[in-house]
Amino acid sequence: MAKKSITSELMYRLLVQSVKDYAIYLLAEDGTVLNWNAGAQRAKGYKAEEIVGKNYECFYSKKDREQGVPRRNLELARRYGHFATEGWRYRQDGTAFWASVALDAIHDEDGDFIGFAKVTRDLTDQRSSEQRFRFQALHDGLTGLPNRVGLGEHFEIQFPQITYGSRIALHYVDLDRFKPVNDMFGHLVGDEVLCEVARRLETVAGLHGVAGRLGGDEFAILQFNSPSQSDIAAMANDIVAAMNRPIEIGAHTANIGASVGVAIAPQDGDEIPALYRSADQALYRAKSEGRNCVRFYDMSMNEVALARSLLELKLRHAASTCDFQLAYQPLVDGRSQEILGYEALLRWVDQTGVSVSPAEFVPVAEKLGLMPQIGEWVLRTACRDAAAWAPHLTIAVNLSATQLRGEGLADLVGSILASTGLAAHRLELEITETAILEDLESASGTLRSVRDLGVGIALDDFGTGFSSLALVRALPLTRIKIDRSFVADLDGEDGCAAVVQSVIALCRGYNLTAVAEGIETERQREVLLASDCLIHQGFLYGRPGPVEIEDFQRTA
Repeated sequence: MAKKSITSELMYRLLVQSVKDYAIYLLAEDGTVLNWNAGAQRAKGYKAEEIVGKNYECFYSKKDREQGVPRRNLELARRYGHFATEGWRYRQDGTAFWASVALDAIHDEDGDFIGFAKVTRDLTDQRSSEQRFRFQALHDGLTGLPNRVGLGEHFEIQFPQITYGSRIALHYVDLDRFKPVNDMFGHLVGDEVLCEVARRLETVAGLHGVAGRLGGDEFAILQFNSPSQSDIAAMANDIVAAMNRPIEIGAHTANIGASVGVAIAPQDGDEIPALYRSADQALYRAKSEGRNCVRFYDMSMNEVALARSLLELKLRHAASTCDFQLAYQPLVDGRSQEILGYEALLRWVDQTGVSVSPAEFVPVAEKLGLMPQIGEWVLRTACRDAAAWAPHLTIAVNLSATQLRGEGLADLVGSILASTGLAAHRLELEITETAILEDLESASGTLRSVRDLGVGIALDDFGTGFSSLALVRALPLTRIKIDRSFVADLDGEDGCAAVVQSVIALCRGYNLTAVAEGIETERQREVLLASDCLIHQGFLYGRPGPVEIEDFQRTA
């Protein structure tokens, strides 16, 4: 029987000593190391003859030893029979590793306490991975700034100060002209611009704030240390000023700018979601009032938000029932005033009988993703109506940005032309520079497919952007529409006539037709005719409205 016991004890000892992934050893009551296995040597660097007989306190930092941590751990293990913890431990060469430690009190067959069994595992690599994953979860991968979740943690850390009368300001930042940067210079340059934006916002945030990236071209700064109203306003204005400075990336210069919405806790929200909602409403006000400015949240914005929600609800219903109308404004020969065609203009009267401006509801429809559905209705209705007109008349239909981004536009146009019987050369699609620049390469390919059908492509609002000349070269255009702002100033003497003449010369050089829109006076008409711009549109010739088919029939 004794022989069997000795053999089992020997087998157990050999098994423990052979383990290499765990440090397993025994301690005397006072913490003296009694034995040592291969895993202990691997983890801590000591050979058995170098450590046995020494106190295990040497594995702790000087600070831990001074604070009595090793002795306290032994006391807890003896009192409760088991004690487990994690912390920094030190190897023989002085390097630190993150250890998972378990201490068990050991008793003999009579129940007398004789020491401790200690098991230690090196978790440094695991902890580094966990820390890395945690950092990735809380930070933006491109800029390294805290993301929305990370900013929320910073807010929660500072939140208890609010109960003592402190304040926290949230600056919600939206870049004003970032999308054209990607389209003009490419995404690599765009990423560099975002990184520079992040660096500038960190500088503005300083010691009493933290900057974060919420996604895309949206950023935020949380301002702590109970800032005064003037401190908050100063930081918000510093953000705008920092974003207005040109950003140099290699040979490229990006000019962006930013709008800022500000909300203050606890008055505008005592939780981070509520604070974001308030700041978002203030940002919406900043963007709707011209951008590149700062707006503070106030209670009246709740009414605006409620009205916007109601508008969205009504618009969804109108889109589902196609409850819209089209008005047609004529395009005429400025010399003979003969009607050459019409532009289809979307109109909406809501269920209460209120006429809603396209400038108000179209951006909302874009945001809600309704424009492809509405745009298809407009295109189909306009082509169906035009098919009943005199065969020489054309119809122009505006395309939205989301229609250009979507797949299958050329197939949709071809299908509508076939089903309505409208000849392709009678249809013209109008695009804006803003819609094109959201994804120039994709839009260009889409428009070329449409142009291959025989459909015309017109660039609307020409001259209001900064890259119109580049677009003329890149896109399969057939016509350019001179923006009404230049036409309106033809009554004055500020050089707009020269601008119009330059656009007309550009059209002549690229074999394009020029159309002037927004003509309201005889003076404007005369200047345009003298400049050899012959196709006109505006209130001087007719307001948007229904097309009387009977006139065509009588003429025929």
